[in-house]
Order: sequence, then C-alpha cells, then structure tokens
Amino acid sequence: MAHKMIIDTDIGTYYDDAFAVLLACRSPEVDLLGVTTVYGDVALRSKIARKVLNVAGREDVPVFSGIGRPLQGKSLMFGFEGENILDPGDEDLRPEDEHAVDFIVRTIMDNPGEVSVVTLGAVSNLAMAYVKEPAIAQNMKELVIMGGVIVPIVDQKGIRRSPVEEYNLNNDPMAAQIVFNSDMPIVLVPIDVTLQVPLRDDQTQKIHASNDPVGKLVSGILKVWPPQERTIYLSVGIPTEHTGLWLHDPLTVALVFDKTFCETTRLHVAAEFAPTPIERDLIVRNDVLRTIPRKDEPNMDVAVTVEADRFTDLFTARVCGE
Repeated sequence: MAHKMIIDTDIGTYYDDAFAVLLACRSPEVDLLGVTTVYGDVALRSKIARKVLNVAGREDVPVFSGIGRPLQGKSLMFGFEGENILDPGDEDLRPEDEHAVDFIVRTIMDNPGEVSVVTLGAVSNLAMAYVKEPAIAQNMKELVIMGGVIVPIVDQKGIRRSPVEEYNLNNDPMAAQIVFNSDMPIVLVPIDVTLQVPLRDDQTQKIHASNDPVGKLVSGILKVWPPQERTIYLSVGIPTEHTGLWLHDPLTVALVFDKTFCETTRLHVAAEFAPTPIERDLIVRNDVLRTIPRKDEPNMDVAVTVEADRFTDLFTARVCGE
C-alpha cells in the first residue's frame, strides 16, 4: 500500500524542493495527498507548486498556502523564485481556499496513523498545526524534517557547515522549538547527511538528455541554479562559487518509502538558542543549535549516514521516466 504523504515546502528559492515534489509524483510508493507552502510569499510558492504538479501530470493533488512570516522575526526571499518553472501564462494558477494548517490538521485527524508529513522548509505550519490540535502528534504516522546540523562538517569547497548555515530551522527558530518540544514522531534528516548526496556529472548529463516532461523541467532548473546559488551565498557572506547539486529534499521524501537509504539513530535533539562563532564575519550570533542533553531521553530518529549512489541513481531514473 502506498504511503500517504503531505509535503510542506518553501518551494521556489532552492531547486531541490521542486525535485522532491517531482520525485513524490514519480514514486508509486507514495500517495501524495497534498502540498502545503510555507515561508515568505506563500502565494507565489503555491503557484510554483501547482505548476510543478501539473507538469508531472498530477492536477489531482491539491496545493494549500500556509504561514508566510516566521512566528518571530522576518522572512527573506531572493527574488528569482520560479525561474525556469513559471511561464507568462501561469498567472492564473491558484491554490485551494483552505489554509495549509487546517488542511494538515484535518488530513491527519481523518486518517489516524496513516499520514507522513514531510517538511522541506521552515516548520511554521507544523508548529501552528500542533498548537491548534495537539492530538495530531498521536494521529500522524511520522514527521520527516529536512533541517538542522548534527555533526558540523566542511563541504567539498571548504565551507564549514555549522548550525547557523542550515536554512530551514533558522528561518523560524520559534517554530522549530515548538516542534522539537512536541511529542510528534520525528525523523530528522540533517544537512550534514544531505550534503553527501550530490548529483554526479553522469546523472546530470542523463537528465539534460531526457525527453521526458519531468526530466526537461529538472534540466531547466539545473541550468539556472549555479548562478542563483552563488548569489545566495554572497548575500550571506560566503565567498564561493556554485558548490554542488545536492538532493537535500528528495532524500527526505524518499526516506518515507525506503528507510534503508539512511542509517538512523535515536538521539535527543533540542532546538536551542546558543552562541555560534561565525569566523568569516568575526562575530558571535545566537542561533538555533542542536544539543544532546545527557540526561534526556531520545526524542527523534536522526539520519547519520546515507547510501548516496543508490539514492541518486533512483532519483535520476525516476525523473527521467524510467
């Protein structure tokens, strides 16, 4: 039986959210119940999600706009959302009237023990769904989160990936605290694991050669991503060029239907504000960090390793229609 899934996403700024939605559409193991959008211009994000689903032939999957502003602080968007996805004729694409938080609560409560929720951005919608109806914690199958840093690493281009570098949880720290302090059954997929799953050159070449409509969409997104990524890095003070085509979000989706892609371990992970030295800026910032209090019981499953080639091969084959 296919896994019932809701994808909650900040689709648009980064390429891999769209890839995750497309992977779900192309996976017979997934029953995609809906896509909800979060963070920033959620109306624009919903339009992008609607277009991606339509290209995949999934007009039946509804899209719902959610919370655009963090529970505390401000949101940031980079200005090229939807490039090589949206066309001039897409202005009329619209989400459903129901709010994303209400859809999440309703769907989980109507399908007790069956729905996996996958978050690919800030967890604002899930935090508010939990506040509105705490019983979703006992009625959802699992909450799979792409976010956080468990073991800080240095990436392929020498950039140190400290907790402050992780985009999703830091975009709404208060929501992260609510979710991590809840009793929801969480599987955490941190960036130190997802940085181990870049597309290989032979895989990108295969995608660029594809005549499949999904493959063509993925190819178009890949063509504009490197200069976009450089702009993002420069805006936050990282002097680097394009780094890698990492499949952060697709891996998170895939773990719902195949847990063997990653080794997981039970840890206690808390979202706390703590000082983080940012060496390139010569400052100390108070940001969301992961901690493992020695006397606290584990509260989630955390991915710690990944079978990278097996996963990236599967992703490539499915978006190319094989």
